[in-house]
Amino acid sequence: MSQFQKVFDVLDLFTEERTTLSAEEVSDLLAVSRPTAFRYLRWLTETGLVSRLSGRYAIGARIMELDYRSRRSDPLLLAARDVMARLTEETQCSAMLSGVFGDKVVNIHQDEHRAHVSASFGRGRALPPFRGAASKVVLAHLGSARLKRLFDDHGNEPDVQALGQDWPEFSKYFRTIRQRGFYVSKGEVDSDVAGVAAPLFNAEGGVAGALTLLLQLPHGEFLDTDRLGNLVMERAREISGRLAQSPRTADEAAAVETPA
Repeated sequence: MSQFQKVFDVLDLFTEERTTLSAEEVSDLLAVSRPTAFRYLRWLTETGLVSRLSGRYAIGARIMELDYRSRRSDPLLLAARDVMARLTEETQCSAMLSGVFGDKVVNIHQDEHRAHVSASFGRGRALPPFRGAASKVVLAHLGSARLKRLFDDHGNEPDVQALGQDWPEFSKYFRTIRQRGFYVSKGEVDSDVAGVAAPLFNAEGGVAGALTLLLQLPHGEFLDTDRLGNLVMERAREISGRLAQSPRTADEAAAVETPA
């Protein structure tokens, strides 16, 4: 691991339960010396990524500035925002937008409409990788080699075992989702919320994220999920069409991956 990566590992130490850190805590949590912890924190403070107050450190203003810019410049969010607003008007349900970042599916935006069905995993939070409509519909549209690697890395975890005891069973589970085109979850992430998700694709055909309709349970049990699934797929195709018209970057071109 590079020194640069270790510095940024400090940011991963901040959680909702641990909002501030001392240099000593950073040293213990990262298993580095006290001088090294102070050096990391000094660099992060100088760049504005953390702030220092009364001898402790917290997330800095630079993070908030970057989040502000991201909300106004993220190509996925720009392509999806008005489509999501229309979807919530059509269904009277909330909608959620998630993006793929490496092996993580992270929530980017939520349009709660008047239904106020809210997921506990808000903007900036990574979803459980093998539970919920958004994560599963993304996994279903990964290339076979990448999905196999995830199974090999996490095959002993309970969430993975629930989907398939071995690779053939696991891959069949996601092949079924891919063939249907959307996935319906009920209480997989939040016990009182159902989700209807369809995949989003970038200009090269690789999966870029998911559009999810959120339904309050038990009311959602009585809705026509096939009709809603087809509607979510239609809106997802509209967003994907916009992404296909966005300027392509070298990084995107290098990351092309389509389902096997």
